[in-house]
Order: sequence, then C-alpha cells, then structure tokens
Amino acid sequence: MHKKVLLGVLILTSIQMVSQDKKWSIEANYPISVGDDLGNDNPGILDIGLKYRFLDFNIVQLGAGINTGVFRDNIESFTIPSDFDFTETNWVIQPKVFAEFRIPALKRLRPSIGLGYTIIRSRFKGDIFGRNEDTTNTDGGLNLNLGVSYDIAKWLFIQAQYDYVRFNIREEGFPDINDDLGFLKAGVGFRF
Repeated sequence: MHKKVLLGVLILTSIQMVSQDKKWSIEANYPISVGDDLGNDNPGILDIGLKYRFLDFNIVQLGAGINTGVFRDNIESFTIPSDFDFTETNWVIQPKVFAEFRIPALKRLRPSIGLGYTIIRSRFKGDIFGRNEDTTNTDGGLNLNLGVSYDIAKWLFIQAQYDYVRFNIREEGFPDINDDLGFLKAGVGFRF
C-alpha cells in the first residue's frame, strides 16, 4: 500500500517539475442542470474539461478549452397504463475561448469568463405512448461561462463555474424555440 502511495506522489511530482509553465489544465466537475429544457431534475453524471492557455499578459491569460458532460434521467408517467417510460441521455459539448484573471492581492484566486457554443446531443430510449422509441436529436446555442478557481498547489485547484446557454431548439414542422439553460459545475483540476 505504501509503495502505491509513494509511486503516486513521485509521478505527480515528476509531472509538476517537467511542466513549469502550466499552459494546460484538465478538470473533472459535477454538473447540475438549472435551466429550462433539461430541467432541474435531470441529474448530471460527470463533466470533464481540457484547457490550453496560449497568451499570457501577466494579469490575464487567454485560452481555449472544451468541456463534455453527460446528464441522464429515467422519465415515467404514473398513469395506468403508463403513457411513457424512457431514459433520456444528454451529452453536452462546450468548446469556448476564455480569459483567466490573476488578482495580485489574492494570488490563489483566479476568476474567469468564457464565450463559446454548446451542443447538446439527446437520446430518448424506451416506451413513449405505447411505442418503443430510440431517437436522437442535436441542438445548440451560444454559451457564456463565469467561473472561479482556487489554487491549492501550483498544479492543483478547485473550481466552481456557471454556464448560461441561449439554447435554440429546432424541430421539423415546428417554429424554433429559444430556451435559457444553465449549468452549475463544481470540481477539481490539474495544471500541467
């Protein structure tokens, strides 16, 4: 057991020593849907992200990143006979550009703002009004991201962020619908 812990510490230390400029970061978050279309009860499973900082102006770093999250819920009616009983899975893909700020008085705190696009790939599988369905659709919308991270170490941080998405739903035969989606995310990250 001690050998495994020692090996893990050695690997993390080696990565930290090799990567002095820390332009890259990877993160794992727990996402919560707080918007119109996915609803407040569509549970998030995991959101992972990758960021690259390509310009450094000391007080602000500019970069690009992508996050991918998954939400899954079993939806059923409680009528007899049941009108529907299906699983809804939503894959959320969010490429963006961002600015991360350094506050000289609070060196460990890094607020950020980002602008991007959110793509939601939805799959509905199960019984819907007496038919066995397995359908997918893809929609998307502009995304504004606000976040803050706190450095625990030079290579390890915790973070919280909010994504506001102006979501456009397009269904054949129906007019376009605009919804306001929101995602709260909290997690940890690793800079390298």
